[in-house]
Amino acid sequence: MIAVFGGSHQRAARYTKRAADPHEELLFAISDIGGNIANAALLTRSPGRTAMLFVTPPRTKADQDRGAALIRTALSAAAKLDAVIVQALIEPLRSDELSMLAAGGMNSIGTLAYLELVRIRQSRTTDSIPAGVTIRPWKTENRDQLEQLLAATYIDSLDCPGLAQMRRTSDILDGHINTGPLDPQRWLILEVDGTPSGVSLMSEIPTSNCVEVVYFGLAPNARGRGLGGHLLDHALGVIQKSSDQPVALACDELNGPAMRLYQSRGFATRLRRTALIGRAAT
Repeated sequence: MIAVFGGSHQRAARYTKRAADPHEELLFAISDIGGNIANAALLTRSPGRTAMLFVTPPRTKADQDRGAALIRTALSAAAKLDAVIVQALIEPLRSDELSMLAAGGMNSIGTLAYLELVRIRQSRTTDSIPAGVTIRPWKTENRDQLEQLLAATYIDSLDCPGLAQMRRTSDILDGHINTGPLDPQRWLILEVDGTPSGVSLMSEIPTSNCVEVVYFGLAPNARGRGLGGHLLDHALGVIQKSSDQPVALACDELNGPAMRLYQSRGFATRLRRTALIGRAAT
């Protein structure tokens, strides 16, 4: 495990403490002539038919070649974890690692800004919400309706364009549901004249001591009208009533409207990661 994480004993320990389960994670390794592990890759199962990939950071051209071979092997085996896509998150300045992942079959889909709101500002008034617009909690029995709304928000989305089309919407929703304890009061639907047109999904992440914006999006008919601000303010107001935890989210840096919205509410970038996706072999 230490080889996978580039010598990080702390990150390796987090995984070695877990019981091995071939349905939850797969480890691949290449040994040197002395029998020691030279390069390794770890594939871990994630909710929503995805898997996360960790690979030994390369130090030499030979490391890059061996790492790329391990990545191709991992993609060919990902179906064993019931994954249809494999994801990796890499610091943007690690060009050698990014090149290795590309050579192994992983494609960059954008750079994510990880934003955090340490303290929610005083909740804004809802008096100015336009006529015909309402915000309500999701009713868990209306799963089909939420799937249809999610699919509508993916149309011409600026957030990692094309990613949503790589999985079934039902798988994506499963991933959102399993991110943290589900509280329907924190999963909000914005309606325009009775038509579901926006969604804000927030879940508490106990291991990180924060509330995460799991997903936030608007259908085309609701964009450019300031409704995203109303929805976000309402969502933050709901959190403010029950928690003083920080609120965190990830956003494609090229999604200008979303970045401006979050920054206007006090969210600040804490770190950046390049997101890469590979298709699991079928």
